[in-house]
Amino acid sequence: MYVSMICKDRNEKEKNELYQVLGLLAQREQVQIEDRGDVVEMIVCPQGKIVISEDGEDMIIHANTRHAGAGFHAFVVDICKDIQEEVPGEYELVDDLEFSEDEDFHRLHHVYEDELEYLRNALLTNDLLKTQNYLYEETFFLPIEKKDRIFTSIGDIDTKEFREMHLHDLMDNFYIWNNFDRDAQFFKNCALVLLSKEGVGRYTMMNDQTQKHANTICDYIELAYKQDDSIPLPVNEYNYLCDMLQREKLLNDAVPMEEEVIQYKTKEVYHLFQDAKVVADGASERSFDPVNNALCLMSPYEDDAHWAWLIQASKEPHICSYLNELEEVKPIVYHGKTIQILDKEEDGIYKIEAKLMQDERALYFHITYADEKDENYLKQCIKESCFQDLG
Repeated sequence: MYVSMICKDRNEKEKNELYQVLGLLAQREQVQIEDRGDVVEMIVCPQGKIVISEDGEDMIIHANTRHAGAGFHAFVVDICKDIQEEVPGEYELVDDLEFSEDEDFHRLHHVYEDELEYLRNALLTNDLLKTQNYLYEETFFLPIEKKDRIFTSIGDIDTKEFREMHLHDLMDNFYIWNNFDRDAQFFKNCALVLLSKEGVGRYTMMNDQTQKHANTICDYIELAYKQDDSIPLPVNEYNYLCDMLQREKLLNDAVPMEEEVIQYKTKEVYHLFQDAKVVADGASERSFDPVNNALCLMSPYEDDAHWAWLIQASKEPHICSYLNELEEVKPIVYHGKTIQILDKEEDGIYKIEAKLMQDERALYFHITYADEKDENYLKQCIKESCFQDLG
């Protein structure tokens, strides 16, 4: 499910003209466009972005439409056709769902229904799929699996309910844009997906990124309410975020949702690193250490509070300062993994180093923490970490 268009044989002036038209189209559609250096991205919704890149004399406009839905697929096709009308030149448009040929949105919607039916059957019969990323177009984390629960983009569902749910009613749990227009349900879905993917609860004010996500969530909820003030919305979450952001509340007598709104990052998740899954608080600040080829996870914090711990995980043994001593530690076996853990204290700073072995693959940990109360939690994070099943 994708749309791709090659704008062929463009000199620098013609490329700049295309970028200008893309900027005007983004302004017309009231969507964000950002220059990332090597690519330009048009951010249409939380699961849908259009990526513009260059390959020699060609400009390539591409979008993965699998996760956002039929409405986004149609939107991308329309944008590509608008560009063809506005800027003369040779184009090659590839639409694997052929909406560009017949513009039959009803047929297109059924394609996404069929895809969801396939995914539902796979999730009910293939346990391996539940441990992989079927939720989001891209993410650095995965929710930790729960017994008899199926994760969706807006929260988890009981397996029995998931099996029996009408396919049409299930669409909004997996896709954001299910109608042709960006209606109230579209904006509500945008808010719910961002809440589940980027909501960090009490850590909302932690940094610029968490505050940006919170403001965007509020924007989407207000747009949904503006379109249809009778649609049930995550009112409690909206009020909480407005209080945290000191933002004016614009929802008057809005209808609250009856369903629980789930925010995956307010609990422990798998933080993805190469083929490893490192368990830690979902709101942890993530960075990468290129010297040690290590994933770094710093404990989340509120406002100006100090971080409590720092987890560094790497497949390189030299991340451990006490490797020889660690190798002498008697291993434990936990859920099929062999784990060695070493405790250290230096000048009032506590440290944990560990080696986790699973299927001949090794993952090393170097953890620093300030308070003994976090020791058991951090050791449990090590024990629950694992490698992705290669199937």
